Amino acid sequence: IVSPWCPHGVPAVCTGTDMKLLPPASPESHYETLRHLYEGCRVVQGNLELTYLPPGADTAFLRDIQEVQGYVLIAENRVSALQ
Repeated sequence: IVSPWCPHGVPAVCTGTDMKLLPPASPESHYETLRHLYEGCRVVQGNLELTYLPPGADTAFLRDIQEVQGYVLIAENRVSALQ
């Protein structure tokens, strides 16, 4: 769904994940995958799982999220804070 009030045609609704605490297959690209999934997202259909984030990861891509329709999991991170 693309909403006219979302900048640059970014979807207002995005799909969540269901990996639980399973380590990512590619730790190197895991952060970029999460950023791509949630940047500009307002409603997460499913779960918001923030796991295995590296130290110093910029989590500003989460700032637009207003609703999560599943659970929120924050675990196994090395980042010191979420924005």
